[in-house]
Amino acid sequence: MKPMFCRWKSWLGPSAATAITVSLVAAMSVADATGASAATRKHATASKGAVVTMAEGAQGTPNNIMPFVSGANNSQANTNLQEQMWPTLYTIGTARNVNAINGPLSLAEPPVYSNGDTQVSVTLKPYKWSDGTSLTARDVTFFMNILKANKTSWAHYTPGDMPTNVVSWTAKGANTVVFKLNRAYNPTWFTDDELAYIVPMPQQAWDKESAAGAVGTYDLTTAGAKAVYNFLNTQGENTATYGSNPLWQVVDGAWKIKQYTSNGFVALVPNTAYSGPDKPKIAKFEEEPFTSSTAEFNALLGGNLDIGYVPLNDLAEKARVQGAGYRPVRSELVAVNMLSLNYSSPVVGPLVEQLYIRKALNDVMDQPAQISAILHGSGGYVDYGPIPTVPKTPYMAAIQKKSPFDIAAARKLLISHGWKIPSNGAAECVRPGTGPSECGAGIAKGKTLTFSLVYVSGSGYLTATMENYKSDASEAGIVLNLSQQPFNSIVGDICGTPTCDSPGWQIANWGAGFSWNFGSPYPVGATMFEGHVGLDYPVPKKLESLITATETAPVSKTATAMKAYDSWVIKNDPEVWQIETYTLNAVSNKLKGVTFYPVTGNVFPQDFAVK
Repeated sequence: MKPMFCRWKSWLGPSAATAITVSLVAAMSVADATGASAATRKHATASKGAVVTMAEGAQGTPNNIMPFVSGANNSQANTNLQEQMWPTLYTIGTARNVNAINGPLSLAEPPVYSNGDTQVSVTLKPYKWSDGTSLTARDVTFFMNILKANKTSWAHYTPGDMPTNVVSWTAKGANTVVFKLNRAYNPTWFTDDELAYIVPMPQQAWDKESAAGAVGTYDLTTAGAKAVYNFLNTQGENTATYGSNPLWQVVDGAWKIKQYTSNGFVALVPNTAYSGPDKPKIAKFEEEPFTSSTAEFNALLGGNLDIGYVPLNDLAEKARVQGAGYRPVRSELVAVNMLSLNYSSPVVGPLVEQLYIRKALNDVMDQPAQISAILHGSGGYVDYGPIPTVPKTPYMAAIQKKSPFDIAAARKLLISHGWKIPSNGAAECVRPGTGPSECGAGIAKGKTLTFSLVYVSGSGYLTATMENYKSDASEAGIVLNLSQQPFNSIVGDICGTPTCDSPGWQIANWGAGFSWNFGSPYPVGATMFEGHVGLDYPVPKKLESLITATETAPVSKTATAMKAYDSWVIKNDPEVWQIETYTLNAVSNKLKGVTFYPVTGNVFPQDFAVK
């Protein structure tokens, strides 16, 4: 599948990596440049000049700092780091209202729509860059010019959407940008899913083609904008220079990067020139890497973290976490979770192109049992389709609320389409052909229902759910050969081509907290299905039209359009849906002001204060 945006939830403190058992041994040492480690270093959260340390998810470490996010680098570990230094134009969601524009965290006043929703005016607030220059409309048009020339490199790009659907962007004075659109769009969608992904970038410092080259106006030509992007992206991948590269010291956010080490340790310090409403109240914010959730949980229980997470399979240990001086804080994202099917695979592509096989793959996923047996009845919720179950939404169709789990139904589907299911092993195609009772196009006689399924390593919870899925699938003659890889390896292997359609993989699981986070409370399917970093599903015209309707429907018709889209996707099962998880964060009782924002899951450490 093409790894996405939307942001994969592999960030700081996810439910991402969990362990079946917790051994109370010393946490694995993750050293920073001073030689200290999460297992031994305690932070002064109760003194002036506090250092606050937050756990990164196991293997969820940042690997690109440049805030023009590519599909291969579109993880929450990256976006959370980037947004501390370069906020998006709009932050959507407050602690109390997932749908609201977050005024204090947004760089611009609310957008003004006009001309029948075909024009949008955005006026920037009086922010400054850390080099003393003002944030201006030119910094927005700089981003848009880079985007226009490099749109297929952008994680959020969907053909037909931004920047293609924007006829022009023009600076009106120093602080206002006017976007003229190619048609009327739903203002909620355009604000939440288009404007909110724009990241004003410092044109006066970054509009250059090489480290030694002078700053110019290269972004005004296509060739120049491509050269600028290539330079910035190359610099952004050079993790060894994050703390020293002058490019990354020009920020308009509350924080500047001070240190980055090869294992993923990050130290941020306050941007003393920050002009936002919330000035940092702590001296340093550190993101601490861990190779496993066992290591993280041991560090947490030892009091060596200020903010961590309780692994899903250790939810029963909540009392011990509280006894160690933490309060539990549950966070939920606007997200769905699925196994991705590789329609480009020459081996299994013909299989997953068959709707009845996709339905059978969904029929053998027992989400309620997994929540009950593996998550102790809590820690997650069922997810049967493309509309997030949490938070409560008016967009979900009734058909999405019913569990498809039914092994007998899966067997019946396969047998009725020409498959022989043995008492042990993989079903075999015995009636090849394209008729209604035959196996389907491209499936030869003797072909077996055997799939390789790769999933994120380091997670006992995910291992348990995949073993459960494998067992239930085997009862229907579907053989799943399981393997594990680190998250970044899965991204690299699957998105190994410019269009992210590498043929080698068959089924991939980004689960255990690496789910599809929409980054918006308005969960349309454009990026998920149609984006160049979306799923590998070959989108038919009908689905295209339904997605378009969710973007263009007037506000009064929004729910109707979304339910029609939802119903079609459920009936056609383009992927295999699986449980979505909560994150049970653990926050030191010495800290206040810690909020996990519901849309992105990001934290904003400028809000942190010591009690």
